[in-house]
Amino acid sequence: MKKAFPIIIIILIIVGFGVAWKLTKKEAPPLVSKTDLIRINSPRPNQIIQSPLTITGEARGSWFFEASFPVVLTNWDGLIIAQGIATAKSDWMTADFVPFEAKLTFTVDKNSYGNKGTLIFRKDNPSGLPEHDDAFEIPVVLAGVTGPPNNSGVRGTVLLGPTCPVMREPPDPNCADKPYATTVQVMAIGSPKSSPFATVETDKEGRYKIMLPPGEYGLQAIGGTPFPSCGTKNIIIESDAMLETDLSCDTGIR
Repeated sequence: MKKAFPIIIIILIIVGFGVAWKLTKKEAPPLVSKTDLIRINSPRPNQIIQSPLTITGEARGSWFFEASFPVVLTNWDGLIIAQGIATAKSDWMTADFVPFEAKLTFTVDKNSYGNKGTLIFRKDNPSGLPEHDDAFEIPVVLAGVTGPPNNSGVRGTVLLGPTCPVMREPPDPNCADKPYATTVQVMAIGSPKSSPFATVETDKEGRYKIMLPPGEYGLQAIGGTPFPSCGTKNIIIESDAMLETDLSCDTGIR
């Protein structure tokens, strides 16, 4: 019995190390996915990509038709610069996930105004009926795009108000709108992409500044649910000019 005691201690130590290793082991980051329909393994969101690009992931069998579905790469303003076909790597006639691979070859304009791009994975829809359409997008960064210097853009302050339940006349300085520290996102008007063209964090005083190429955009500060509620303001950026635009968010105080 005396000899058995040290053996038991050794076993408990080994088991303890095994439990500790499992608790401290870092799990692989989850795949980028859409509602349990399609998962993208590579590339990752905002990863720098170059041609030729190999894409891997897995999708439900219903995402395919004849073992394939289309993949599209767009540049900063939503123009298609590459199209390809993702091909199933095993039997696609199933409701389970099926691994796929796609390869895209593309050329970038190094003088383009932006190096942001979007990979769009479209569900194959042989019926052509809109109710059967579906797609999943991830943002990427196009290698080799240096771009011309942007001397145009927009700047301003995000303001939060009202801050008092009753507005007084003359106005009470303590009830003036206050700066709101948040994120401002820019949407390119007319672009087929649903993802923002650019985003920027304000400073603690609510000030923001974004350099943008000439064009039409929608600006929106990110609010809360349901408040603060922040509307969208449409702007036009002209060459070699900085536009001054303040954004307002409603506190819901009445």
